[in-house]
Amino acid sequence: MNDSAGRAGFGARLGAYLLDVVLYGLAMIVPVVAGVLVIVLPIVNNCVSVAGSADLICPPGVPSGSSIAGGIALIVVGVLGVMFIYVRAEGKTGQTWGRKIVGIRVVRVSDGLPPGFWRALGRELFGNIISGQILYLGYLWMIWDKDRQTWHDKVAGTVVVKV
Repeated sequence: MNDSAGRAGFGARLGAYLLDVVLYGLAMIVPVVAGVLVIVLPIVNNCVSVAGSADLICPPGVPSGSSIAGGIALIVVGVLGVMFIYVRAEGKTGQTWGRKIVGIRVVRVSDGLPPGFWRALGRELFGNIISGQILYLGYLWMIWDKDRQTWHDKVAGTVVVKV
């Protein structure tokens, strides 16, 4: 797969990324809101504000350590769950929700198959940690690269192709 024919362009990849941000972001809202409610509702229901002050008076044990821990756990597990779904989809089919809508897919350079979970995880971690650090140069690299690969594509041995 050395020629760039059939490779996804910058616009398609950006569009898929923006769709993923919106769609997976909406999916993350559910556990985040639920976790915040678990933490905040005991305060709202049991505490009173002091007139003319920003102080709250709460009965002993409100908020409880268990409601705070439960809310934080719900947020963390929910966000990690959505991230797992994202990486699993990329690894198994090469397509996230946004990529599916746009009609592009991530595949291994070596054989054109989906990258697999661990390669997809490494690709995403490298992309999110390194590719965006210096003026997003790692993401923009595909614009002038003959193989249309970003830095995280090169590290993971993947390319993004049109379906």
